[in-house]
Amino acid sequence: MQEELNIAEIQEEVIEQVEEQEFYSQQDEGDDVNPVNGRVFIEKKDLTLREYQMMRTDGDLLLQPSYQRKFVVDIKFASRLIESIILDVPIPPVFLAEEEDGRYSVVDGQQRLTSFISFLDGNFPDEKKTVFKLTGVERLGSDLKGKTFNQIEDVAIRNKIKTTSIQAIITKNSSHPDLKFQIFERLNTGAVKLNEDELRNTIFRGSYIEMLAELEKDEAFHSLVRKDSFRKRMIYRGMILRFFALSEKSYINYKSSMKQFCNKELRDHQNMVESKKQEYVERFKKCVELVRIVFGENAFRRFLGGDESNHNGKWVTSRVNMGIFDIQMCGFVNYTKSQIVPKADEIRERLLDLMTNNQEFINTIENKTNDTSVLKRRFEIWFKELEAIVGTSSSGTRVFKVADKRALYSADPTCKICNQQILIIEDSEVDHITPFSKGGKTDLLNAQITHRYCNRAKGNTVVN
Repeated sequence: MQEELNIAEIQEEVIEQVEEQEFYSQQDEGDDVNPVNGRVFIEKKDLTLREYQMMRTDGDLLLQPSYQRKFVVDIKFASRLIESIILDVPIPPVFLAEEEDGRYSVVDGQQRLTSFISFLDGNFPDEKKTVFKLTGVERLGSDLKGKTFNQIEDVAIRNKIKTTSIQAIITKNSSHPDLKFQIFERLNTGAVKLNEDELRNTIFRGSYIEMLAELEKDEAFHSLVRKDSFRKRMIYRGMILRFFALSEKSYINYKSSMKQFCNKELRDHQNMVESKKQEYVERFKKCVELVRIVFGENAFRRFLGGDESNHNGKWVTSRVNMGIFDIQMCGFVNYTKSQIVPKADEIRERLLDLMTNNQEFINTIENKTNDTSVLKRRFEIWFKELEAIVGTSSSGTRVFKVADKRALYSADPTCKICNQQILIIEDSEVDHITPFSKGGKTDLLNAQITHRYCNRAKGNTVVN
């Protein structure tokens, strides 16, 4: 049973890593990093483990600041780090960031420093505060196995542990923020590397980061994204920051890269006042609620239409599409709940139509999605559609009501063109038996249910 559990854990970890890699590769699509004018200032110091411990005790070293990932290694792995010191195995440098108040926060090396300092303290940093006894260190012999730091009788070994130096590479506070971000990316060499959002949270500490930390806990947002690994690795914070950047600065003012665009938003409002924070929070919660009402469990997901070989379309539920995320979240910023809710069905149908039948729009959510011109065109297409829906009534047009589609689908979910079952209602369209362009009326007497693909393939011909 234990072996099966471990395999399941490994599989889950692999899936999480793949999802994260896919997310950031999607984030980088079309990004051209702009050169930054400025300087980065770095200082190198050789500090002993005792000095790191004293800095932590005095509050000068933020070993586990709020933006960092939790301590994730087990006591056996931490013990092997202690073993490495005793066996004279070189320890890689750690990377610190100087804060405005002169303290230092750990950018990379948190797991190592936490292990070393915890051993000196005597307690492992888990929830139970387990006594830190050396475990799984076969090469050290029985004299050290199972011993705490204070139980090691050999004074020379205790002194060796205390006085071992680990180089600290410190990025000074006077460095340009974007350059700090870029250099932290290059210096990020830990066994479990910091991702883009963890790096960002390292550099831009302040009330904005604190707000993002609170909003990532929003259960309504989590119910839409449904990625536990994203929340654990701060990717939720990056998604929310992206929404704020695009909604505050407007897509009109966007210029790639998305990374730098988001960094600028965070830097401009790093220490935002409470009134501004409240404005942001209300905007976020309103848009999340409207996305949930309109798009439900398929929010932020791509729908793929059928083709000639398979008429059935399908949802790509495993992947959050950030192009769709952008327009769904930002699209509702300037509308009220009373404007959107009565039009929810039509809005949902219009986006489905764009995702299956408008090749220009499809290109904007599939290729180089963060390219300046691609992103702007994506917003232009959707905002125009949204304005037409919210601002006008669809009665008397060629558009059937969603209620009509539900009634036809419930009565018989068979495509009246290819005579195959339509597997999900989102993949259906109500077709004019006599085409609208040839005088056909938009009523149930002239309606039939079809695949989206079949309806478009049919064109304006009459099919009986």
